[in-house]
Amino acid sequence: MIRTDYLVAADAAAELLAAPELARVWQRPSALAHYTVAGLAGHLAGQIFFAERALAEPPGDAELIDIVTYYDRVAWRHAGHDEPEHVRIREGSARLAADGPTALAERAADAVRRLPAMLAAEPEDRLVQLSLWDWRLRLDDFLLGRTMELLVHIDDLAVSIGVPTPEPARPDATLALLTTLAARQHGATALLRALTRAERAPATIAAF
Repeated sequence: MIRTDYLVAADAAAELLAAPELARVWQRPSALAHYTVAGLAGHLAGQIFFAERALAEPPGDAELIDIVTYYDRVAWRHAGHDEPEHVRIREGSARLAADGPTALAERAADAVRRLPAMLAAEPEDRLVQLSLWDWRLRLDDFLLGRTMELLVHIDDLAVSIGVPTPEPARPDATLALLTTLAARQHGATALLRALTRAERAPATIAAF
């Protein structure tokens, strides 16, 4: 089911990237700290391009981990916004957007058209390993992470360009992942209070 979730989210992202409002604010600061609207758009589109990139690389033979362990290990999660991990991500996002909003939207739309056949051709036990990783993920775990990134950054970009955020069509797997990550970050008691007891809720249960 996560492959369908990912494709639905990728389609929603591509549609947002084609919104006419995007070009009008392209160089302005976005709702996501440290990103321009252009950089944020590149980062969102990157979650679509990332899947094709992962499928193009050999699966490797590194340690196999699950998606929660992946988020425990990724360097950017534990780094400050001015540290190399985040600078690299921002610079990569800006490069993706360098040709402007129309070109980026067209690239995203083209990728979304290719992805259904690509994913349908992959077996259930397909593994992926990017060149920068010291581990492997199951393809479906990888796509769960990309789906979560798509849904989060769709909201960031919609707010940034002043359009309503599209309601996620298939959010359950993303919400389950974020709940797990939030509980690991803040503890189960904090999460329970935030969801059920406003008078004792912590200031934040953000997963990142």
